[in-house]
Amino acid sequence: MKTIKDRIDSKIKTMERVAVVLFLMLAVGCSKDDDGGSGVLITVQASTFEIGAINDCTTSLGDGTRLSFETPYTTDPGVKISKMQVKTTVSDGDTKDQVNTNFTDTGTHIKWALCFTYGPQAWVEYEVRLEASDGSVSNISKVRVAKPSGAN
Repeated sequence: MKTIKDRIDSKIKTMERVAVVLFLMLAVGCSKDDDGGSGVLITVQASTFEIGAINDCTTSLGDGTRLSFETPYTTDPGVKISKMQVKTTVSDGDTKDQVNTNFTDTGTHIKWALCFTYGPQAWVEYEVRLEASDGSVSNISKVRVAKPSGAN
């Protein structure tokens, strides 16, 4: 039969083991590098858009409307935005994920444009994430563009 002293010693040893495990977990911890990036923070704000002349460009679906976008962002000095991850959703629910490297970076804004043929769609929505050359990725900026009157 265990004495009270033996039981207390056993509990203390268990608590010591738990303390060591907790210390190791905290010491190893998680870093931003675990996310695949270096921890650079990129924050995008709401994108804005302009609609060009209706049906003034061509897509594989026919005449389309030129849409120009501007996505403001902030990041650490010297960070280079290398691409945009763009998820396109149309009003019937279809989605498409693409990577876009065709844009202008002013250092505080990303400017990009495309030609879109609406067809039967009432709107198109773009979810944009900016990606730095080190793999860091921003939050999402979402913008929805309703089909302009007369657009194909």
